[in-house]
Amino acid sequence: MHPINSLAITYLLFTLVSSGIIYGAFRKNLDNSAKYFLIAELFMAITSAIIFMQNHSPDWYRSETLAAGNFFSIGSEIAVLFSVQSLAKNVAIRRYIFSLFALLIYVFLIEVIRHYFGSKIIILIHNTVIASISISIFITCKFKSDTSLANNRFIKSFRFFEMGLIIFSVVRGIGYFANTVIVPRDNPSTFVIFMFTLYVTMSVFRYMSYIGLRITWVDPKNWSINPLNRDLAKAIEEKDHLLRGLIASNRVIGISALASSLAHQLSQPLTAISLQADRSRRELAKTSDNPVLMNSLDEISTQSGKLAELVKNLRQLFSSRNYEFHSFSLHKACHEILDIVEPTLQSKRITLTQRIDTDPLVHGDAIQIQQVLINVFNNAIDAISTAPEGLNGPREIVLSIGQNEQNAVLRIEDSGTGIDPSLLPSIFELYKTTKQGGLGVGLWLSKTIMERHHGSITAVNGSSGAVFEIQIPLAKAISE
Repeated sequence: MHPINSLAITYLLFTLVSSGIIYGAFRKNLDNSAKYFLIAELFMAITSAIIFMQNHSPDWYRSETLAAGNFFSIGSEIAVLFSVQSLAKNVAIRRYIFSLFALLIYVFLIEVIRHYFGSKIIILIHNTVIASISISIFITCKFKSDTSLANNRFIKSFRFFEMGLIIFSVVRGIGYFANTVIVPRDNPSTFVIFMFTLYVTMSVFRYMSYIGLRITWVDPKNWSINPLNRDLAKAIEEKDHLLRGLIASNRVIGISALASSLAHQLSQPLTAISLQADRSRRELAKTSDNPVLMNSLDEISTQSGKLAELVKNLRQLFSSRNYEFHSFSLHKACHEILDIVEPTLQSKRITLTQRIDTDPLVHGDAIQIQQVLINVFNNAIDAISTAPEGLNGPREIVLSIGQNEQNAVLRIEDSGTGIDPSLLPSIFELYKTTKQGGLGVGLWLSKTIMERHHGSITAVNGSSGAVFEIQIPLAKAISE
């Protein structure tokens, strides 16, 4: 077998396999860079096949096949150039088509020159063109506008092997002046075989550098995710979610500290108002019988008591402490939360309907359970607020409390738009949200709290909207 044919077959098989790997790895969702690199591999496979046939049979050594070999070898390098350019910016496909059209004109002129001046001058011209394209690829790989891409280890390796290909083309061009023709045909010397072996090796490692780049680099502008870098892209996305969550948590911590401080500042004047109202009522009862003033003072005392209780609930809800499991009334815990959300319900014209069949004693941390209730109520309020007026009848939230042998069962049903069926299986996963600006933490945190309580929280679509069911272990069942 012709010594160059061994290299040609090896490179042909490699390019076919590597093309299949690129196509399969991207699962047919090829971005522009991968498309151009796939074209480059296929063009080089055709070039290798032409070289093999020219060495195998003299009938293939004619003007048409020589022109085809030049077209596909240069076309391959042009495709690599466009592939690298597409990593940093969008490159119009018409530019590549125009390049191929210009290449057709070039190979036609080359064959005209070959006819009048012989083949030796063609080697100089051909390698000058390829060296120019390789230099353009090398310069493009510096990515001056994207330092993260330019500093990627694999793009540095890509540049290194591209420099090797530039040197190869320059050496082939110098052969014109040294009367050393370096072509993959005829009877090659040991030096020629060595040079083409280096060429194949550098081309293979350039391909491997490209694949390594696509595994380790995710474009922050386009998020071109493929099976090669899917896990990395997911990790980066989760990191960004975590940073946003930390920012939001920091904001909540600040609000919590402010709420606690305000609650402390409000509790004292509220207590004073209540005491003064009681004292005024007693003094008024001794001196006169004025039912209007008496009722007003009673109302002041009642409302200040409610406000003081609300402040107390807010202080408990924002308090920072560990889990404290004990028995408590589920109805009372719900009532405290309803006092907090009632102003929001009134402002948004949402009716709350309570169906309380029992008042079970449950075992757990009342504050943490109330946190779950706050999250679910907020979701219900948001769902109703964003739904078109009258879509599912009255704007209503229905709260139901019941129990079975082991658990108290609390249901919150709203008349919103319901939950997207595609989102239902993953609605309690971290960072899953449909709210604009939402973090996707509330329901995940609620599920975590309920799991620590050995309870559960589930979501389904009911007849009018979403239905959340919360099951909390009964204190009696825990003691048994």
